[in-house]
Amino acid sequence: MATFMDAGLLGVAAPLFAFLLFFIITYGLLTKTQPFGDQKGLYGLVAITIAFLILLSDAATILLLFMTPWFFVLIFIGFFILFILMMFGLKQEQLTAGATAEMRTWAIILTVVILLFGLGQVFGQSTLEAGSGDELPRETVEEREQGVATDDFGTNVLNTLIHPQVLGFIAIMLVAIFSLFLLTKTQVD
Repeated sequence: MATFMDAGLLGVAAPLFAFLLFFIITYGLLTKTQPFGDQKGLYGLVAITIAFLILLSDAATILLLFMTPWFFVLIFIGFFILFILMMFGLKQEQLTAGATAEMRTWAIILTVVILLFGLGQVFGQSTLEAGSGDELPRETVEEREQGVATDDFGTNVLNTLIHPQVLGFIAIMLVAIFSLFLLTKTQVD
């Protein structure tokens, strides 16, 4: 029985949304950077061609459909943070979102994290099943004893992330990163 919240037709229209999104992003980047001068017709043709070629790739479409909601959530959270700040007295002239290097750095970091999770979602299990091509066994005795190597990609990633050696490495890297930020920060008097 069909309900009001039935999203079955959205799955059919997903390739259309992917095509439009790739076209809009490509056309916007080309018109912004203008690598061939002021030729909007050429940019439109290139954008349609790239969007069509990417649409032919199932992996690229699945990657886009995985990443898009996460970017929407980030933009939605940013909008509501600005809304709350303006509700409590921040003026529109004081808004400098994205004007500082720190904001751009965090945007790049979050984009890379979302991209890595998307690549893991799209290619992880198929890469695990394909193997490395070596004739050696896929898992060593040590990995089997520690329960790191399984037949499921998600379980392997989780087991790797909570492994004591990886957690120790992450802790050392966090200390190094924060030390670097705090030692190189300039003092404003």
